[in-house]
Amino acid sequence: MFGDIGHGGVLLAFGIWLIRDPNAKKILGDVYSIRYLVLMMGSFAFYSGWIYNEFFSIPWNVFGSCYGEAGFEEEAEKIDGCVYPIGMDPKWIRASNELSFFNSYKMKFAVIIGVTQMTLGTHVFTQPSS
Repeated sequence: MFGDIGHGGVLLAFGIWLIRDPNAKKILGDVYSIRYLVLMMGSFAFYSGWIYNEFFSIPWNVFGSCYGEAGFEEEAEKIDGCVYPIGMDPKWIRASNELSFFNSYKMKFAVIIGVTQMTLGTHVFTQPSS
C-alpha cells in the first residue's frame, strides 16, 4: 500500500465491492476473507494520496499553486498570504531538490503514522476494562 489517490481509490472500490456483493465469496474465494484489510488499505492509501497530492503518481493540481510564474524553477515567487489547503503544492515537482524533499516528507509522515498506530494499539486498546 502506498499513498496515491488513483491506486487507493481502486483498492477502496474493490474493498467496498467485496463487502457489499454476496457473490464475491464464490468468485474470489480466499480474497474474500481479507475484504476488510483491502478496504482499510484502500481508504488509507486514498487519504495519504490527498496528503501527497498524487493521482497515479502524477502531482495533481487541485487548488492551484501558491507560487507565481516568474521564470524557471528557482525564480518562482510565493504569493503573499497564500496557503495551500491540503497536500503538497504542485510547484514542488519543478524544484531542484524535489526527490529528496518528497522522500524525506513521506518517510517522516510514515514514521509518525506508524508510531501513533503502535502506541494506540499497545496502550489504549490493551488496557483491562474495569
